[in-house]
Amino acid sequence: MYKNPKRTPDFQNLEAVLNKQVPKRPVLFEFILGDDIKKHLTDGLYRSDTDYNEAYWTMRAFYSAGYDFSPIVLRGMEFPRGELDEQHETKSINDGGLISDWPSYRRYSWPDAKNANYAMLDQMAEALPEGMRLIPFSHDGILENTIGLVGYERLCLMLYDNPELLEKIFASVGRRIRDYFVRCLAHEVVGAVLLNDDWGFKSQTMLPPDALRKHVFPWYAEIAEEAHKRGKYVILHSCGNYEAIVDDIVHTMNIDAKQSYEDNIVPVEEAYENLQGKIAVIGGIDMDFLCRATPEEVYNRSKAMIERTKERGGFALGSGNSVPDYVPIENYHAMLDAAFDYDEEE
Repeated sequence: MYKNPKRTPDFQNLEAVLNKQVPKRPVLFEFILGDDIKKHLTDGLYRSDTDYNEAYWTMRAFYSAGYDFSPIVLRGMEFPRGELDEQHETKSINDGGLISDWPSYRRYSWPDAKNANYAMLDQMAEALPEGMRLIPFSHDGILENTIGLVGYERLCLMLYDNPELLEKIFASVGRRIRDYFVRCLAHEVVGAVLLNDDWGFKSQTMLPPDALRKHVFPWYAEIAEEAHKRGKYVILHSCGNYEAIVDDIVHTMNIDAKQSYEDNIVPVEEAYENLQGKIAVIGGIDMDFLCRATPEEVYNRSKAMIERTKERGGFALGSGNSVPDYVPIENYHAMLDAAFDYDEEE
C-alpha cells in the first residue's frame, strides 16, 4: 500500500490553485485512476461491486495518494445507447445511430436528472476524511453524449442537412447535463464539479468553433455561473487542440481550470506559460511520457513543473489525462514523490 508519510488533505490548497493563487504546498490532481492502481493504493481492498463501494474505495485511494478531493460519478443519469452500452475494447466515434430523424428523437428514452443517485453524496459525506471534498463528474459530456446518440459523421452532416433537429438533440442533452451538475452543486460536500467532454482532435476542434459556441458552450456557462454563485468551482477535462476556443473557455464559460494536455499538441510547460493568470492549469505530465520515461525522468519533469509554478500559482501536478493501469506504478509514484519531497524540503 502506498501512503504519503505526513500529508493531510486540505481542499483549501486546491481552492487556491483554482483561484490562480499559490497554495501552501504542491497540489495533486487526477481525474481517473485505474482499478489496479486503486487496489495498490488501498492495499488490495478496492471494490466496485456496488455504487457505494466504488465511491468509497475510490475516495480511500485518493486519500492514500495525497489528494485533497475525490472524484465521483452518480449513477442514474446515463444516456442509453443500446448495443453501444456493452463493453468493447475499442469503439468508433462514428458508432451511434439511435437518433437519426424526428421520429427516432421522439422515441428515445431520455434520462431525467432527478433520478441520479444524489443520496450517494450524503453517504460519502459521512465517510469523507476531514479536509477532503467531492468533485462530481458526469457520464460523458454534452458533445460526447450527442456523438454517442447520433454518430460523429451523421452529426457533422446534420449541421447542414437538419440543423433544427441537431439543435433539439443538443438542447435535450445539454439541459440534462446542466441540471445534473446544478443538483450536485447544492450539496455541501461538493467543492467543485468536473466537466468531462472532449472537444478536439490533435490539430483542431471536432466541430467548427461556432457550432460549439451555439450548441455546447452556453450550457457549460450556465453550470459555471451556478457554481460561482455558490462559491464553488468548475474544472474542464477536455482533450484535443483548444487553440481556437481558449477565449471561450476562459471568458465566455468562465471555467476555473483546465485539465488534459499532450506533448504533441501543447506541452504543459508551454500551456502554463500561455495560460498562467487566465485559468488554472491542472495536471499535464504527458501520458505517453508517463508510460515510456524512466522514474527519474518523470520525477525530474514533475519537480521542474513545481519549481516553474511555485511563485506564480495556478497549477496542480498530475497526468495529462488520467492514470490507467498500463502506466508503470513506479512512474506514478515518481510523480507523487516530486510533490512529497518538496513538502519535506519546505
